Amino acid sequence: MKPIKQQFESYFSADNLSRIFQEIIVYSGGTGIDNINQYTFRKQQDEQIEIISRKMISGNYSFAKYKLSLISKGRGKVPREISIPTVRDRIALRAMCDFLQERFKSSVNFELPQSVVRKIKEDIASDRYSGVVKLDISNFYPSIDHKLLELQLNKRLRQHQDIKSVIYSAVTAPTVNMSSRDDKPNIEGVPQGLSISNILAAIYLQDLDKFLQKMENVKCYRYVDDILILCDVDEAERISKKVITKFSTYNLNIHCPIEMPHKSMIGSLNNDFDYLGYLFKGQVVTVKNSSIERLKASLVSLFTSYKYSEKKSEAFLNWRVNIRVTGCVFENKNKGWLFFYSQINDEELLHKLDHFVYKLCSRFDVNIKPKKFVRAFKEISHRKHSTPYVPNFDEFTLEDMGRVLSVYFGYNLKGMREDQIKYAFHKKISRQVKDLEADIKDASVSG
Repeated sequence: MKPIKQQFESYFSADNLSRIFQEIIVYSGGTGIDNINQYTFRKQQDEQIEIISRKMISGNYSFAKYKLSLISKGRGKVPREISIPTVRDRIALRAMCDFLQERFKSSVNFELPQSVVRKIKEDIASDRYSGVVKLDISNFYPSIDHKLLELQLNKRLRQHQDIKSVIYSAVTAPTVNMSSRDDKPNIEGVPQGLSISNILAAIYLQDLDKFLQKMENVKCYRYVDDILILCDVDEAERISKKVITKFSTYNLNIHCPIEMPHKSMIGSLNNDFDYLGYLFKGQVVTVKNSSIERLKASLVSLFTSYKYSEKKSEAFLNWRVNIRVTGCVFENKNKGWLFFYSQINDEELLHKLDHFVYKLCSRFDVNIKPKKFVRAFKEISHRKHSTPYVPNFDEFTLEDMGRVLSVYFGYNLKGMREDQIKYAFHKKISRQVKDLEADIKDASVSG
């Protein structure tokens, strides 16, 4: 591994920062507190990137205040506070995230939810465990203690106060509705919604993850702020108390499974339980009912949108429904409901979903033939990376992109440059993917 300073400087070189802007940030929506969007930023791109590079490498970079965005978590729940950085800060944060992931890769492990669920299925099938403990960390990101975070950062960055100072600048910048001189620095917690939020949270928990993995005669899983422990049912209560006590030493409060069984729980593996949006019913692994209903509502919204649109295009409706059914590959990631729930073994549910789509076609009187959940699931399970049944937008040629824009979005391509076609295609697909991700919200990330 390169020396730390050299490694850091490579991530904050002008070339790398320009790449980040062109490949990632230029397509992202939303503006920060300064209201400068990607288009305006592009006009001063070289100058701004030089400032990021110079000030980051010297340790003098200062992050602007974040703009507050509130995301609803449902009726009766306090909304999640999301911090929106400026375009310039977004570039700096992405480079910092990449640096921290490489620096801490030996002690921080990011697993996809599907990988976690696959291991849980195997452990349940082994019959080694009779009990289950599910624990939920309350108010996780806002509870992260800055002094304890520094202790964890010191494990890989002890002698580099300049690097740590820019990290703290990102963490302590306040999140506000409107900027005021009276705004005070954030003294506790990590802002949510930043590209460094997850890696900093994982670094904060690295010792606690080791503690969980070293516990004897149990199998522990943690995904963000959700912990699952398979154990002997007679030991479950003692184990839960032990974990709750240990996490409290890191300023983290876990909902007590006795006092708040709707948040945390202790039970037998003979009883149903859910984790990461999946529902475990003995050997049957299916999807939590609320996640099924959210997908159905999403499908209904596509047909309703078609019904009330001025230009009724059955081809566009069919295309949108297909993407909802199969998901897609975009920006080198698998996106969509079926990809997220690829570990279920409940084929009956898939047939029910196909029937639901069939009934929607009849109800809205449309003559389309959407793809099938059953087939898409089999394709994803057996040849995920080679199936043409699931669109891989990363492999679309310029001609493919142009066809999508003209056929489904009504673009007139005459006079459009290659870069304009690529940009328009990316924006349109990003919008569709955002809708896909809404179908699985609150399953992959706990509240």
